[in-house]
Amino acid sequence: MSRASFDKTAILYNFLEKYIWEDYTIICDIIDEYLTFQPEEKIIDVGGGTGLIAKVLRSKKQNDDIMVIDLSRSMLQKVKDTTLSVVQGNVTTIPLRDETFTLAILINTIHHIDETKQQAVMREVFRILKKQGRIFIIEISHPNTFFSNLFIKIEKILVGKTYHLTTDKMQRITQEAGFHEIKVFSPKKYPYRYVTTAVK
Repeated sequence: MSRASFDKTAILYNFLEKYIWEDYTIICDIIDEYLTFQPEEKIIDVGGGTGLIAKVLRSKKQNDDIMVIDLSRSMLQKVKDTTLSVVQGNVTTIPLRDETFTLAILINTIHHIDETKQQAVMREVFRILKKQGRIFIIEISHPNTFFSNLFIKIEKILVGKTYHLTTDKMQRITQEAGFHEIKVFSPKKYPYRYVTTAVK
């Protein structure tokens, strides 16, 4: 994870997500189908960048608190929705109080964290969630194909080296962080994505 890399790509990030990588549309569809909300949620978008996904959540949860945390100041400066709170910080040592949020969203976040620090991220998310708080994670599943390998190479050029997790490793680090009721599954429509849900 490189702050400088994300700072440099911030100006083009929304365009790439929406119109080139098609990530935005796919993620919105997965959220619509698989994420359920409780009344009066307090939501944190961990590694939320420019707030693209937080804005989607805002459209669904008008009266809830939603915060975006990201390492890149340039990314956060692109968050134009004034109803969203923003915090600059490293997600391996989140500068927020214990048991603050009811729902943590991590969309394509973990694979940007060095594999030696991925467990620390999960522990920090566990710490800031209230009892019975939930996580909703979407990550990319890369089969060994020409196009998936090309995507990894392009991503490396744009934002640095990535550390994609297998579903087994995601299951393990989620459990080791203390979560229970863990579900890891691949949506049928999107075989190159997988979703992880769990409860504190």
